[in-house]
Amino acid sequence: MKKLSVKALSLLLCGVMCACGSSSTKAQEPVAGGQEADTAASAVSAASETPAKTRQVSMVFTGDVMMGTNFPNNSNVTKDGGKSLFQDCKEIMKAADLCLINLEGACYDGPNSDCAKRYTPGSTTCYIFRMPADHVQNLVDAGVDACNFANNHSNDFGMNGRKGTIKNVRDAGMEITGIKGLCEGAYIERNGLRIGIVTFAASCSGTNNVNDYDEVRALVKKYRDSSDLLVVGFHAGGEGSKFQHVTKQREFCFGENRGNVMEFAHICIDNGADIVVGHGPHVPRAVENYKGHLIAYSLGNFACPYMVNLLGPGGQAPLLEVVLNEDGSFASGRIHSYLQKVGVGPRTDDTKTVVKNMKALTKADFPNTPLEITDEGEILFK
Repeated sequence: MKKLSVKALSLLLCGVMCACGSSSTKAQEPVAGGQEADTAASAVSAASETPAKTRQVSMVFTGDVMMGTNFPNNSNVTKDGGKSLFQDCKEIMKAADLCLINLEGACYDGPNSDCAKRYTPGSTTCYIFRMPADHVQNLVDAGVDACNFANNHSNDFGMNGRKGTIKNVRDAGMEITGIKGLCEGAYIERNGLRIGIVTFAASCSGTNNVNDYDEVRALVKKYRDSSDLLVVGFHAGGEGSKFQHVTKQREFCFGENRGNVMEFAHICIDNGADIVVGHGPHVPRAVENYKGHLIAYSLGNFACPYMVNLLGPGGQAPLLEVVLNEDGSFASGRIHSYLQKVGVGPRTDDTKTVVKNMKALTKADFPNTPLEITDEGEILFK
């Protein structure tokens, strides 16, 4: 739909121009008894009375994408360079007008000396992520339009890693957001509508800050005022299977303030966001209908073949598909269920494990939210 939507719009404009051209041509021809003129006038009148069709934008969102890391060596890079990671889901991603992922780590070919974190040589638990630069093409081939970079691994290789990743993503034709002074937010045009994207993280140096509500309000207002639709993303909340629930309180993990994700998301909607989508806990969480707008509190891990715990809920990989009307209202939504295996990537889950889990979590955490998730994953607003 990315290309088809633009093409359809072009055809529509062409049709309008052709119609106007035909009227001009006929006006120069002899008119018998005014019949043709009356017919043309009636047609113009009828067209002006026909209500314009509401424009819509389809969006797809994922959680963490870390396509393999070559730090400190190549043992955690897939054999095909990540080319098959998205094979089961890329058609859905490519069909959407907008596909936004969370890029969990640097994606550039900088030296090991750029590493900004402590590393013990020989360690088997090296949570420092540097995806090879050529892996950015895997995102393009999968239909990704924009990457959130506000997360706790964007600074694994310091400023060089951040700048190198931003350059590689932009050079590939995608947008990237979430880093102060480098890529605060972004805009994408789809179906004649300007979509603003601004993203945040908790306890991450140099990112737009989930925990600074004055900053949150200011940035949301800034992008709201210059957009037709506004998407807000965030990377926050505790990590692991113990943090599957939305506590509605401030969360702490590894000694860090990981934010009150519900309070943050509500502030975003109250200040103009049309949809809010989260990740960070490495597990799926509930969804909520807040004042007619969808909030997804965590989409967990999505394409993380190595160095991420994929057991149980950690291996659940939801793909969230949403359609918004041009006024920002929710039109439809669906959770597509995928599961991950080490070294592979998201694969279609016919048992709908992810749907079942997110449905149960939503009922537990937001029992009164006017929303239903069907057994097939369709999200229905009440």
